[in-house]
Amino acid sequence: MFGEILTLFASTEVFIYVFMEIVTKLETIQQVIFKKAELRDYASFIAIFGLFSILGTYLGIPWEHGAISNIRDLAPMVAGFVAGPYVGVAVGLIGGVHRLSLGGDSAVACCIATILAGFLAGMVNWYLQGRLPGIVPAMLFAVGIELLHGALTLALVQPFSEAVEIVVALIPAMIIANSLGVAISIIVIHSTKELEKTDTAQ
Repeated sequence: MFGEILTLFASTEVFIYVFMEIVTKLETIQQVIFKKAELRDYASFIAIFGLFSILGTYLGIPWEHGAISNIRDLAPMVAGFVAGPYVGVAVGLIGGVHRLSLGGDSAVACCIATILAGFLAGMVNWYLQGRLPGIVPAMLFAVGIELLHGALTLALVQPFSEAVEIVVALIPAMIIANSLGVAISIIVIHSTKELEKTDTAQ
C-alpha cells in the first residue's frame, strides 16, 4: 500500500505542476478566479477542469475488478471551491461520465462520487459567499469526499466482499493524494490572488 501511495502522490505532483501552469498563465482561468468572468470564460474553465478530472483518472493506478486508485475528484473539488456548485457539477459530470464509460464494478459509484465532489465543494463556495476555504478545512473536506467515495462503493458494488476489498485497497491512498492535491491547489490560487492584489496596488 505504501508503494501505491507514493505512486499516486507522484501522479498528484504531475497534476499540480500542470495545474500551476494553467492557473498562473491562462487568462480565462484567472478571470474566473478573480470573479471577472464572462460566459465564455466559465465554459473554458469547465472544459479545462473537466479535462483535468479525466487526467486524474489516467494518472491513477488500475486495480482488480476495473477499479482505479485515482485523483479524479480533485479537479471538481477545486472547481467547486473557486466557481460554485454549477461549475463544480459540470466539471464532475465530465470526469464522472468519462469514468463511467471505462466500465468496471465500481464505475457507477465513482461517477456519482465525482459529481458529488464538485457539487458539495460548490456548496462550500456558496456558504462562504465566494471565498476560498482555508487549507486545513479544504483538506478535511477532501478527506470527507473520499470517505463518501468509499461509502458509495460499499453501497453499490456487489458482492459486498468485493466492495470492501476495493475500499480497503484504494481509498487510503486516494484520501492522502486528493487532500494533499487540494491543499496545494488552494495555496496556488491564494498566491495568485495575492499577486493580483499586489500588482493592482502598485
